[in-house]
Amino acid sequence: MYSATTALPYEHLERATAGLRTGLRNRILGAGTPETLDWDSLVVQSPVRTVDGRGRVWLTYTATVTSRVPARTRTTR
Repeated sequence: MYSATTALPYEHLERATAGLRTGLRNRILGAGTPETLDWDSLVVQSPVRTVDGRGRVWLTYTATVTSRVPARTRTTR
């Protein structure tokens, strides 16, 4: 299972989801594993509001997704 987080200064589930999907995809590509992400298992949590040191409100979204290893190709002799 892989997870990613992103923070936005406004509530926007579609943009957050797009950013999270990109982050998750990059994590798999960077790992160099044969896994693929099962996008049907993607879960995006409701945003958590936080306030930074300057008093700005940020909405932090978290997503999790499972992965699967592709079936090995059979070779015939």
